[in-house]
Amino acid sequence: MLSLRLKSGEYLTIGEEIAVQIFRQTGDSFEVAVKAPREIPVLRGEVFERNSQRPEGLRDSRKRSPSQLQSSAKRLTVLARREELRERQLDAAKKMAAILDRMQAGASQPEDIEKMRALLEQLREGLE
Repeated sequence: MLSLRLKSGEYLTIGEEIAVQIFRQTGDSFEVAVKAPREIPVLRGEVFERNSQRPEGLRDSRKRSPSQLQSSAKRLTVLARREELRERQLDAAKKMAAILDRMQAGASQPEDIEKMRALLEQLREGLE
């Protein structure tokens, strides 16, 4: 694959019948003029890829827009919060299971039962 850098106003030719000229850049976009015979279809890549595969050898250098980056960052934050909550819930469930096991084993001392109730209350508050 040939890779070129062109300045505004410069052009390249493909064979003798096709010319591609680059114009000004606005943001992440470039204005491109293509001169080709009518029988040769000229399509944007996204239109071409609707019916065909992406041509081999092309770089995938599409940059994500700031709004796409912001949306991804928000999604990652939400996922991290969900994972943190799930870990806290799992930890609380393990602690509750241990307390219930102690209760079933016959913890009958009033101070043991009170400690277990206090631990269960802390776990419940932590999950809310």
